[in-house]
Amino acid sequence: MIMCIDMDAFFASVEQASNPLLRGKPVAVIGAKERTVVTTASYEARKYGVRTGMSKFEAMRLCPHIVLVVGNNRKYTYVSKQIYNFLLTITSDVEMYSVDEAFLDLSYVNLPPEDVAFMIKSFIKSKFGITCSIGVGSNKLIAKMASGVNKPDGFCYVPREKNKDFIDSFPISKIWGVGRRLAKRFENLGIFSTKDLREFGIDSLVEMFGKNGYKLYAMANGEYFEGVNTKEEPVKSIGHSMTLPMDIFNMDELSPYLLQLCEMVSERARQNRVSGKRLFVVIRDTDMKSFGKSYTLPFFTSATHHIYDFAKKIIEDFDISKGVRLVGVSLGKLVHDTVCLQNIFEDERKSKLYHAMDKINKKYGSFSISYASILKCKRKGALTISPAWKPDGIRNVNVR
Repeated sequence: MIMCIDMDAFFASVEQASNPLLRGKPVAVIGAKERTVVTTASYEARKYGVRTGMSKFEAMRLCPHIVLVVGNNRKYTYVSKQIYNFLLTITSDVEMYSVDEAFLDLSYVNLPPEDVAFMIKSFIKSKFGITCSIGVGSNKLIAKMASGVNKPDGFCYVPREKNKDFIDSFPISKIWGVGRRLAKRFENLGIFSTKDLREFGIDSLVEMFGKNGYKLYAMANGEYFEGVNTKEEPVKSIGHSMTLPMDIFNMDELSPYLLQLCEMVSERARQNRVSGKRLFVVIRDTDMKSFGKSYTLPFFTSATHHIYDFAKKIIEDFDISKGVRLVGVSLGKLVHDTVCLQNIFEDERKSKLYHAMDKINKKYGSFSISYASILKCKRKGALTISPAWKPDGIRNVNVR
């Protein structure tokens, strides 16, 4: 038996709980004061049509009296970690699927699911003053879909024998795992429901989607192959990207932000004892077009100065004269339990410098000590919570 816990309007709810003046008011949490979109809207704001991903200007047009709150990601990840730690007191089989969502395998929990849900809801409400919705089913798909049925502060249990009827109550576009493009493709084939998908047949699905066809057919029957994943999957790359506070048209202004991103990638690599050999750099211009290029380094490294030197060379192949809105750096082809901070032509002073920087930043916080040119940056650190964020391990990124 699987349980899915889905926090209700998580970021907005945390803000309302921590600031009594926001309670009962339409609230939109935004990413930053400039160049931003709505990351979460409170239920009061949703009544006016305010949705995640909408620009703050569109949100203000729909709801002129909306309260815009700049998100405090450190606060949200703190709450998420506390909830995760409590879930581990119920069972060790916990998968933190995202910052506001978790799956539990209750197979070895000797309590009815209603009692487990009560315990979780009571803890979250008493500790943080916020609510969650909980779904329970025989697999992750059913549990996930059930968690959204009675929002907010809801509970829904679907017995195994009701799986097919339950999944048939949703249009194909609302099924977990069916994205917008896939839903459109199904609709072009005349498939609008899971019943239509079953009638389409497993052979046709396999012919069209390969191995995924088996998964899609199983989902159409209310079945799901994957269980609760309690182990972190091997990380294939470490990356950071940043939307710049203003459009940048030359390398002199872009370099400090590029260096900052290289340091963020390097710091995570050093902390988690990994090195990489594949570098990928991406930019997005003012027309929202993205350009990326990868480069295989001549050696494995975890060092900022190596990553930065090669990243600059990659950037030289891009035309940034039209303006850069976003830049990202990623280190791939990782080897674990290996920290490479110097090559054969460099002395040990580089390694000692990194160890000293890491010691200070670990004690006083990221960027307490850093490269002087980064001081020019108007934006520092990880400002968004990645969908892949986890409460521990290499995906546990410290956000500001």
